[in-house]
Amino acid sequence: MNRYLVLIFAVLALPTAAFGGSSDGGSWKRLPAAPISPEFNARTSVWTGKEMLVFGRDQQTALDKRGKPYSTGSLNVAAAYDPRSQTWHKLSPPAKTSGFMSLSSVWTGKEMLVWGQGTRLAYNPATGKWRQLPGSQFLRVHDGFAAVIWTGREMLGWGGGCCGDSFSDGVAYNPAANTWRALPRAPLPGSQHPLGVWAGKEYVVLAGSHGAAYSPTRNKWRRIAAPLAHSGNATAVWNGTDVVVAGGSREVLAYTPKTDHWRRLSDLPAGRVGKVVVWDGAQLLVWGGRRGGAVLAFGAKQWTAFPNGPLPSRIEPTSVWTGTSLIVWGGLSTKTWGKYDETGGVFTPPVLACGDDWMGENLSATPSVKAGLRTAYLAAHPRARVGSPAQGSTYYGMYSGTSYALATFGSAPTVFRTDARGRWHVRAETLGRICTNAVPVELIKIWSLRRAGGSCYVLPR
Repeated sequence: MNRYLVLIFAVLALPTAAFGGSSDGGSWKRLPAAPISPEFNARTSVWTGKEMLVFGRDQQTALDKRGKPYSTGSLNVAAAYDPRSQTWHKLSPPAKTSGFMSLSSVWTGKEMLVWGQGTRLAYNPATGKWRQLPGSQFLRVHDGFAAVIWTGREMLGWGGGCCGDSFSDGVAYNPAANTWRALPRAPLPGSQHPLGVWAGKEYVVLAGSHGAAYSPTRNKWRRIAAPLAHSGNATAVWNGTDVVVAGGSREVLAYTPKTDHWRRLSDLPAGRVGKVVVWDGAQLLVWGGRRGGAVLAFGAKQWTAFPNGPLPSRIEPTSVWTGTSLIVWGGLSTKTWGKYDETGGVFTPPVLACGDDWMGENLSATPSVKAGLRTAYLAAHPRARVGSPAQGSTYYGMYSGTSYALATFGSAPTVFRTDARGRWHVRAETLGRICTNAVPVELIKIWSLRRAGGSCYVLPR
């Protein structure tokens, strides 16, 4: 058996044309061509659990008497990529908006909310329709926020600006009430490019050498320890314990809200710096730079480089984490002003190497284990209303020091896996089929799952 197991579900099968990669460093596969090619700084995306939804702004041009292109305006465009069918499809045209700056988006569990200067839209995949978000007196000053996040109930945004102006206020949107509210004033200076992340209970915002955390429950901000120096092009992600800041330079930082403490992690390898930063439940993935990306198992001292793949470093990317793979998609400038090409790829990362003890061990799913699985499920599905997992369908075991579990909270089992600190995280949705490249085969054998053909299994009836 390979030292590293690549976790991918058959139902989330990726394109067949592999770009390459080693078993130690993960592998890339190229995305098929997309039906849209928005301009370089106007693309944003979300993962719905089934599809990657992409929204962007397409520059419209015409030629003058000398044959030189000039702008005639712009149109909003959108598309969806389905990893199961390995196809794109163009979405119904969103309403035209007046925005000209960068865009942000969040997934609410029902809608994709797109927010930026002059742009406030929502898309519902179930109906295939767009709607305009309401206006508000709170948006009269500005509406181009730079640090946009989803709390599970509200979309929050703070800061932003343009052309020498930096904002220091924030606004929240509640989809259930379809209303906006102003955030209280933050103890932060104005910033055009702040970093923002939802840290489970608080909205952590970094503005240069200043930081603050906002509690929606208390409707209050608190100062946090001054951030260590970081690049303005960095990205912030939450790993369940720490806010990790990476991607703007080789420096990688971590902030622990519980202790109000910053620390430095291992530097990124040379030539592997970029804005694509995700947490996969156990590892930090960073992609970009002329040499590609790298993976860091939390607590490890060394990064594992992964292959550059089919994407040029000059791409302006947007990305999503599907639960098993990283999808990166973006645009490339062309020789014709106002026109862009598009390209994309899917990266499947390696799993932590846990030593040479390959014995599968069946464990008892105690009430505390089931409670941990429920917490992890709700973290991945904040709108779900579930109790304990379905009776008689929870499978729990350990393989080479890592714990795995199958538990059914929705219509089909979900696979869970512990991270380096023993915390449960959703690895991916199964849609009923569990394959040997998703869960170690030793555990599948111990659990006596029923073979469904090939290397895939289902729960016994």
